[in-house]
Amino acid sequence: MKAFKKQFKKQAAGTNIERSCLAASSGAEVSWCLAGILKRIDDGVIVIDVGQKGISFCNRAATEILATIGLVVDFGIISRFLDAKDITLPSQQEERATHAVLHDNRIIQFSLQLIDSGLVFLQVRDITERKRLESIAQTINTMDNLGFIFTGIRHEIGNPLNSIKMTNSVLLKNLDTFSKQDISRYIDRTATEVSRMEYMLKSLKNFSMFEKVDSCPHGLRDFMDTLLGLIEPDFERKKIHLECFLPHRETQVHIDPRALHQAVLNILTNAADALDDRPMATISISTRIDGRLAWIEIEDNGCGMSEEQIEMLFQPFHTNKPHGNGLGLVITKKLLTLMNASLDISSKVGIGTTAKVGLPLVHATEHKEEYPR
Repeated sequence: MKAFKKQFKKQAAGTNIERSCLAASSGAEVSWCLAGILKRIDDGVIVIDVGQKGISFCNRAATEILATIGLVVDFGIISRFLDAKDITLPSQQEERATHAVLHDNRIIQFSLQLIDSGLVFLQVRDITERKRLESIAQTINTMDNLGFIFTGIRHEIGNPLNSIKMTNSVLLKNLDTFSKQDISRYIDRTATEVSRMEYMLKSLKNFSMFEKVDSCPHGLRDFMDTLLGLIEPDFERKKIHLECFLPHRETQVHIDPRALHQAVLNILTNAADALDDRPMATISISTRIDGRLAWIEIEDNGCGMSEEQIEMLFQPFHTNKPHGNGLGLVITKKLLTLMNASLDISSKVGIGTTAKVGLPLVHATEHKEEYPR
């Protein structure tokens, strides 16, 4: 409780919040109309009077949500709980501070906001079920992508296997006659093919479930090369022409390769689906740098979408596909958000769709770089 009150005094010092605290009465004057609304909403709402060490307002939802984790609405109990969970007040530059806490198998989200009258507005939500549904959605989406990706893996493993078989066969037949240089060359070729297979096996880990991203500096060109090598066989089979405009120079971006792999794959899968029965089916992939961001742009000449369809893109379980589940872009946006990345989608019916993924650069630039198309 002392730590919580100390935070408030420190952040309110010298501001209108401090002046309001000195002049504030023992309780907050909340209009009956507003109080009636707040009492009926599903989110828990608590107004804490730090100066008076009391609770000025609490709705029924807050009481019920806190009860699920064994808490009652009491200034001392709530203050000690917030201190114990390192839940801090927002800084003066922040509108609010949001924290998710796992307690007694429940996930409770606390959002705190300073009010000019010297009060703290605490919003409480039980997001346990939402997190569970997100986990289910991520699992379903991952399984959907496995079929797509295994086509490429099967192709990419089959080719090096055949190459290794042929190389070993030639070596066995000519081991006594080949020079050391020839033998070394064939062994090097086998080692190269083994490396290709190792990458394919490691790529399977990209589709394991992960709750949080682990961003680190990574080469954008290297990421795109490995991704394209994986998907090209399946696109060729579907008779989709890929146009790639990538820089020769490497650019370092701050990403989790696993998460970005799945996010971009989701976008490419949607682009491929939009090209069904389209003549000259084409997907263009390019990258560019603009200030603090590197952009991956994926453009297709598919059926396109209306404004109404675009508005519903990130609604879970909403889909325009006959066999879709409406989860792909929801998870894509979540993964990108966790990496401080962005996703912009524009589309025109009958013309096609463009998806732009903005990735944070390791070293921001002050200029633009666009690569010729």
